[in-house]
Amino acid sequence: MYPPFGGAGPYGTYANLGLYGALVAYGSLDLTVQSPPQTFDEPLSLSDVQAYLRIPNSMLEAQSNTLEVFISAAREQAEILQGRDLVTKQWDISFDYWPSYQVQLRPNLVSVDLAQYTDNNGVVTPLVEGQNGDYVVDYTKQPGILSPPYNATWPSFTPWPTGAILIRFTAGIASNAAYWSDAGARVKIGMQLLISQWFSGRLPFGAKVEEFPYAVTSCLSYGQVPRAK
Repeated sequence: MYPPFGGAGPYGTYANLGLYGALVAYGSLDLTVQSPPQTFDEPLSLSDVQAYLRIPNSMLEAQSNTLEVFISAAREQAEILQGRDLVTKQWDISFDYWPSYQVQLRPNLVSVDLAQYTDNNGVVTPLVEGQNGDYVVDYTKQPGILSPPYNATWPSFTPWPTGAILIRFTAGIASNAAYWSDAGARVKIGMQLLISQWFSGRLPFGAKVEEFPYAVTSCLSYGQVPRAK
């Protein structure tokens, strides 16, 4: 199996593997390019952070842009430690050829939106989901799995020189999911602690240089997807 992304999630840290969303071996993972670009429904609202930081309404307008950046950045830091998306995102993953019998996507897989391959003549062939189609999807596993149906294999073809296989999928946790009332509540606390440090300190934490205090990382990493063995 290939690891689609790094961090403390199901794939851990691999040699020659960069951070979250990095280029991996012969596959690449990127947010789907759309027009307009994707927008995310953040788990923390501006009013949540305003109340936590005790910012009066008279000061909110002047600080709102900074706080919105902090909210997104804190969520991204939590995603690195969680090993999964905490907002719903659509991703494109591409390969030069089929990487294995089963293709791992990302934790909290919501849907596979497109799967296709391009042959050496530039002809694009879409794949169909279903037991009688070209692939089936297991949404129950973390990360989600895409594989051929029972007693079948991936289509055989002479691939386009690069990026011959494209899989587009949606993964993440919705802002109204039950997760946020369980393990996600602690993650939210970690995000608020981190935002508070950024907002009030504007410098690295503590008397000695340390990027994140344990109180923050312990909250942000709570309930993370376990590393694959």
